[in-house]
Amino acid sequence: MQSTIKILLVDDNDVIRMALRRILGFEEDFDVISDVSNAEEALSQFELISPDIVIMDIKMPGTDGIELTRKVKQKNPECEVIILSVFSEYLPQALEAGASGYFLKDIRGQELIEVIRRIHNGEIVIAEEIIYPSINETGDTYDY
Repeated sequence: MQSTIKILLVDDNDVIRMALRRILGFEEDFDVISDVSNAEEALSQFELISPDIVIMDIKMPGTDGIELTRKVKQKNPECEVIILSVFSEYLPQALEAGASGYFLKDIRGQELIEVIRRIHNGEIVIAEEIIYPSINETGDTYDY
């Protein structure tokens, strides 16, 4: 039997956190062990609960999601970070900081559930609708 995936939610919007908690709460192999509204609370909870996955926003008061991703990965490189944002343009910084997933907040619940499982199994997953520029050998950029 698959072990439980411990999840920490970080978003300054209470409604988003409640909706995520409700969506993820139906999955027997998920345990949303805490939800917090900012990076400082997240870091203090992180020490106590050792989550497998942190799902977080980018834009929050104080420390943003990119910097929080760096801090999470420094504390525990095995912990996976999934960014849920309304902004697609922070994808390169999020990946550089160590995020394993990047999705827009309009993601469907079932898709998020599948993404969490894939990332927990070691994949890096990015929303298909986000265009990520890449540089080829000649230095030209192209989108894929």
